[in-house]
Amino acid sequence: MDPMNVTTDSQFELDDQFMPSLTSIKSSITPQPTIIAGQTAQLPTIIAEHLTNTADQTTINVQFGTSGERIMHDQPIINNEQTPLPTRRNRRPGPYNISPYLTNFGSSAGSSSSQPPIFELKHPFIFDLISGNYDIPLWDAFRSWVRDGLLTKHDKKNHDQDHYKKHLAHFPAAINLGVLLINNKNWFYNLYFEGQLLNNTHIDVIFYYLRKKDKYEIGSSYKYTTVDCVFSSKISSIWEKYLDLDNDIGCADEEHVIGEYIRGYRMHAAIPWHMVDHVFVPVHVKNKFHWVLAVISLNDKRINVYDSYRAAGHDAAIKTEIVKLSQLIPLKLRVNDYYKNKGIDVSQAQEENEFFDIVFIDNVPQQTHGTL
Repeated sequence: MDPMNVTTDSQFELDDQFMPSLTSIKSSITPQPTIIAGQTAQLPTIIAEHLTNTADQTTINVQFGTSGERIMHDQPIINNEQTPLPTRRNRRPGPYNISPYLTNFGSSAGSSSSQPPIFELKHPFIFDLISGNYDIPLWDAFRSWVRDGLLTKHDKKNHDQDHYKKHLAHFPAAINLGVLLINNKNWFYNLYFEGQLLNNTHIDVIFYYLRKKDKYEIGSSYKYTTVDCVFSSKISSIWEKYLDLDNDIGCADEEHVIGEYIRGYRMHAAIPWHMVDHVFVPVHVKNKFHWVLAVISLNDKRINVYDSYRAAGHDAAIKTEIVKLSQLIPLKLRVNDYYKNKGIDVSQAQEENEFFDIVFIDNVPQQTHGTL
């Protein structure tokens, strides 16, 4: 009979091919001794061999219950070989979470004894030409650079002419001075040599570095700030519109710009006025072709004027320009919450709207008549 084509009439009927195995098991059974309830007994070896499930490698134990019945349980075969634990993965932060200042993460990145690099602290305003504590090698290098390539008779040229040999004044890449890009060496020539005209770009760059020096200097307590040349022109524009009562053109735009200066929003490295004591204002007197420095002393309500050319008729022309500041600045301070931010009681409106005094400072180094 083909064992592969065995058919049965019932699912509980065993085929004849299994009978020899059952006969062998039956002949092996021997009476078991009395087992105390709760103890465990192993079946004979031949039975265990037949009842072993080779698919899941489990053996069958027989336990006896309280009434003596046999209870079979599957028990896994214990493997003597210990499965090794997987190596723990050293997680590293993703690219979005990596600090640009760190290069090593964990023990896998290198020796744990390596020390982080130490960088020397640098500051842009350790040396300056105002206090006298300046870097002599740096100054000598600049002096050699500005003189390199000069024409033999460069001093005979006008201020707007080229003072250098052909193609030596132009820079292949512009120099960024914070508020201005310079691509021509003649700009530095006018700044370095005496008797040259200084335009508003020179003044703006100088005043930019002055306010930046006070803001970022080591141990700075914010004593002063500066404005640019646009500030004075906006003040003059507002003044002229106030005087022309028949003019219907408003000055809201100019007043908004002045408010941005006072609040510290207008320029790079600016400081709000309520945090400083003085404001440096460059003033250009057009009819005299002359620059003066006006220092607004906010605490003293005074404007100090520094003029390098003092004369009777000259002082009157300068004062005409400074009066615009002395009368408009108190008004603009009030409408832009200067006193509120300063923590000053402004209940006395008459006092806060008083004009600032004008004082010409003496003993300022003077230029000779006819020089710039």
